[in-house]
Amino acid sequence: MRLLLLLALLAAPANAKKELKWVPALVESSSRQLYNGGSSPGTFAEATLQSVRESIYLDAGAWLYHVTQIVTTAGTLRLRDGARVEVAEDGKQLIIRVDGKQHKLHIEEKSRGKSPAK
Repeated sequence: MRLLLLLALLAAPANAKKELKWVPALVESSSRQLYNGGSSPGTFAEATLQSVRESIYLDAGAWLYHVTQIVTTAGTLRLRDGARVEVAEDGKQLIIRVDGKQHKLHIEEKSRGKSPAK
């Protein structure tokens, strides 16, 4: 009985949801390129289903991020250079909050940015 109670207490922190720390970020640049195949789509329906690799560079003050995602043309974020967003790091993913929606992107590269002002 004690063993079950001990296991339950140890499992609780593992199941707890990690609190994310949101920080403001600025979009340095954003680009999209076809991911599979170089052939141009024949119809509008084929164009919206085409796989696209979206690459975004973000400046979050203390950190600079290069993040990517592979989606269809309709699923791209279409962020403009200079756009302000909020970001939170979760392991190898960066969660971007823009226009009230959250998007998970893969972190390709993370480097030190300018030191935050105090």
